Amino acid sequence: MLLAHGGATHIMGTITAVQGDHVTVKLQDGKTEMVMFSKATKYLIGTKAATKTDLKVGTRVVIDATMDEKMKMYLASEVKIGVAMPATTDSKAAAPAAHGNHK
Repeated sequence: MLLAHGGATHIMGTITAVQGDHVTVKLQDGKTEMVMFSKATKYLIGTKAATKTDLKVGTRVVIDATMDEKMKMYLASEVKIGVAMPATTDSKAAAPAAHGNHK
């Protein structure tokens, strides 16, 4: 999914290829988008700093990027890695609280 926000485009999906300074992301609509990285690109897992090496095929990401008109590719400013994982953790954490309400 591509969403424009404040001059940046949000690219949401799953990494299908990692090649040097760019990745290919399969979007939620089934299309793919190639995104480049620069030395200024920031990587995050939750609120913690991450690195480009944390990007793996199959990882879900949300990437804030701008279109590089010369290269005709997106250039990432920030990559949020593993964005779908907290939902699973939250549902497990909620189960004991719900159980406690049945006393």
